Amino acid sequence: MTDQAPRVKSVRDLSPLYEAFSEEDDEHGNPVFLYSSFGFITDEYIVYFGKSKLRKYNLTPKDIKESLKLIPEDDVYPVAPSNITTVSTPIDNNVFLKGPKLNVAFLGTGLLPKLLLQEAEIMERLMRNPHPNIIRYHGCLIKRGRIVGLVLDRYHMTLKQRLVEDGTRHVNIKNCMSKITSVVRHLHSLSLAHNDLTPMNIVVDEYDYECDEPVIIDYGSCRPFGDTLITGGTPGWFDEDFTISARRHDEIALGKIRTWLETRATEADG
Repeated sequence: MTDQAPRVKSVRDLSPLYEAFSEEDDEHGNPVFLYSSFGFITDEYIVYFGKSKLRKYNLTPKDIKESLKLIPEDDVYPVAPSNITTVSTPIDNNVFLKGPKLNVAFLGTGLLPKLLLQEAEIMERLMRNPHPNIIRYHGCLIKRGRIVGLVLDRYHMTLKQRLVEDGTRHVNIKNCMSKITSVVRHLHSLSLAHNDLTPMNIVVDEYDYECDEPVIIDYGSCRPFGDTLITGGTPGWFDEDFTISARRHDEIALGKIRTWLETRATEADG
């Protein structure tokens, strides 16, 4: 791996791109900006990460390049097990490559490779125990003997986007919830909990206007019952913080998703 200057033209080349704010607002009730953080992965899957005191819309290519630092592969990508399903390049637009979850909190901790490997192992297990409403996993992309990403079917819209941004009003709640619940029951039959069910982790086909065939994505927090979690839950979709994988987290989330769908339907009718 070579430490060459990354070729970044603008903020559009960065992924992820976050802005961090303090937990307490200023005297006027406005959030206090702390820093921007951003990642950049080259065509050869070499990873850079940076932080800046500038807001993301003020970042110039010069600011970005000066902030980006090369991240050692050991801190990003796990060594690929010999029995992992592999996918050959090139990756086209029909699939999505899910790479490491670049975040300030994880860098330097050794957790990024562990998270990626754990999700790959879960997807391998689900591939052997398929369900039509679980995102299709094709295998892992391997570079230099390491997993650099999980290759999954690509969807362009989440359930939240369909209802909130796209303005869909006629969701078949019964069918939608039946399919989501079926996935949860399937996971639980394998002694697995998803631990992060939200409308942002449910996708729909662009032509599925009533959301009859929702597909569950993001198995980064999916672990066997009783396992300690590295990540888990999205604020607003659980009742209390948790660190252990459990069936009840999914059951609580199912109730919240149903209520959310019913509320959206009521607002539409009103």
